[in-house]
Amino acid sequence: MTETQKTCRICCQPLLEYNMGEKNGYKLLACKVCGSVCTEPWPTPADLATFLGDIQPETVHLPDPQAEIARVKKLLEKVTGSFSGRRFLDVSCRQGYAVIAAKELGFQARGIDPHDFFVTFAKDKYDPLLFEHVSVQDYAAKGEQAEFIYSIESFCEQPDPEGYMAALSKILAPKGQLYLQEPDGNNFNLPKNFANWNFVDPPLNFSYLSEKGMRLLLARHGLKVQKKLFTWGPFMRLIVVRKGG
Repeated sequence: MTETQKTCRICCQPLLEYNMGEKNGYKLLACKVCGSVCTEPWPTPADLATFLGDIQPETVHLPDPQAEIARVKKLLEKVTGSFSGRRFLDVSCRQGYAVIAAKELGFQARGIDPHDFFVTFAKDKYDPLLFEHVSVQDYAAKGEQAEFIYSIESFCEQPDPEGYMAALSKILAPKGQLYLQEPDGNNFNLPKNFANWNFVDPPLNFSYLSEKGMRLLLARHGLKVQKKLFTWGPFMRLIVVRKGG
């Protein structure tokens, strides 16, 4: 009896893995086809809930919230020239800074987050009507849409990358834009010892997509990269639109 062939969670090709080291008791395994790195074992939603319950994370402001809001406003002005009345959704809103930046620019801004401690903080510090504790999948199931989706370092925390991308595609309105910023697990600026990269911290994060892997994942859900923004760090910054749009 032969062992069932595993597939890469990101590119869906037969997994030809190679070891990138170990961190916090997790193996870091890369896919030779797309270059993405995922942890083994792969955390389940129940595992993540237990972990967060054990550590009981507390949310605090960054050292200069206004500077962060100004930085996001500058980024949004660079990425899109149209704000007034457009629906903006930050799918991993954390302290709420991007939502406030978008609101100040004239967007109809909302933020969601799967972690109640982030949403509680944002509601307390800013307008509580702007924030909702809900997953992307559940938000999409309600039929909600946005012309601009803002996603920062959210895929690296997703136990179901395929379902997560499907939900983003459903939320993205016709002719809308999705801004993605993620750690790039196959970037030329990565440390020689992958496990030494200070971003890698399972189970707080556990998947580090390559740009190739991200493009393949996007394509399976009718999305494509419209533009790639330059960055010196080992991250990808992508402006995404619907195919044919």
